[in-house]
Amino acid sequence: MRIAFFVGAFPVLSETFILNQITGLIDRGHEVDIYARGRRSVDVVHPEIAEYRLLDKVLYLSDIPESGLARLIHLFRLLLGSKAFSSPVVWKKTARILLSRTPTFLPKLAQLTIALRQLKDGPYDIVHSQYGTLGKGVISLKTSGLLPVKHLTSFRGHDITQHLTSTEGFYDQLFKKGDLFLPVSKSLKQRLVDRGCDEKKIDVLHSGINCDRFRYQPRFLKKDEPVKILTVARLVEMKGVSYGIKAVARLIESGRSVCYRVAGDGALRSELEQLIQQLGMGNSIQLLGWKDHQGLAQLMDDTHVLLTPSVTASNGEQEGIPNVVKEAMAMGIPVVGTFHSGVPELVENGVSGYLAPERDSDKLAECLVKLINNSDKWPEMGKAGRQKIEDEFDMNKLNDRLVELYRSVVT
Repeated sequence: MRIAFFVGAFPVLSETFILNQITGLIDRGHEVDIYARGRRSVDVVHPEIAEYRLLDKVLYLSDIPESGLARLIHLFRLLLGSKAFSSPVVWKKTARILLSRTPTFLPKLAQLTIALRQLKDGPYDIVHSQYGTLGKGVISLKTSGLLPVKHLTSFRGHDITQHLTSTEGFYDQLFKKGDLFLPVSKSLKQRLVDRGCDEKKIDVLHSGINCDRFRYQPRFLKKDEPVKILTVARLVEMKGVSYGIKAVARLIESGRSVCYRVAGDGALRSELEQLIQQLGMGNSIQLLGWKDHQGLAQLMDDTHVLLTPSVTASNGEQEGIPNVVKEAMAMGIPVVGTFHSGVPELVENGVSGYLAPERDSDKLAECLVKLINNSDKWPEMGKAGRQKIEDEFDMNKLNDRLVELYRSVVT
């Protein structure tokens, strides 16, 4: 099959779930083109970007000029690349797009680029939008005839929780015209149904991880060793890092020996640094900034507990199921988290970790105390977590299922 992926930016270090789908489809013999709304300048990228030569497959829609000489040059190159001088079909398609009313999602040259790419390399069998907000725009390309193929949309968290809450009817056209919707959790599926999406067009598809890349090892607490707690998150409201800091501070104030590290960066960093200083925790709580894959693996190898204190943001934004929790569980790390969105579908309370209500530092601290006081159960909890990931969140199983879903809508 020929598949078009629409993504926001590419590559994004934190979006391994999209990268895993792309490489999984290529490994299974399918062709994937990537359309990205914009570029993101990053110093560190996953090795698969080079291994699969994915940058050669990306068309950056933001790079397409819309005025002046650059526009004419771009148009001329497009036509040459599509053998326009010998193909009346290309001239007809070009004229129709340039003279038509433009869907608001893309400027005309971006539409033309997509059309000519298909004329040159063949039409797509599937168009897959990786967030609902992208699907909302891409569906206009289907209805306009530019991408008259089956259209799937993955919903991953904020694209449901924020936009369904804030804007009535935001996805009505997408729900009507889209062929299949793939929320990453049961909780997100229910939100779609509650807002009028046909349940028959919804199939839960978890985001998977490559279990082979995460070495499982039981966790033990040695005598006189500090408890090593880790959070991996963007420093934004939804991640609830301030509640994690306050919970750990309570542990330390009670006399516990704790080392708490937070890997990630974001808009709230300075605010969180101030909180750590106000609590007098500068020697025990560290904000490490972003870490690459190898750096995170080293941190997790040296971690006893993953703390993921997610909350519903003031604008309604929620997570789907955080990928880092899957990775930690695959490595045998017990988890303390919150009853947030799809997290309880992953972390079984009392089995692979403990869960507390959102925005409740005291309850988070109680969960941490319970886990620390029962450190002899860590290997058992870690084993249960690893089994959960292998059974339900293995990338290879989920990519096989994704291909089955593609075939089910194409046939």
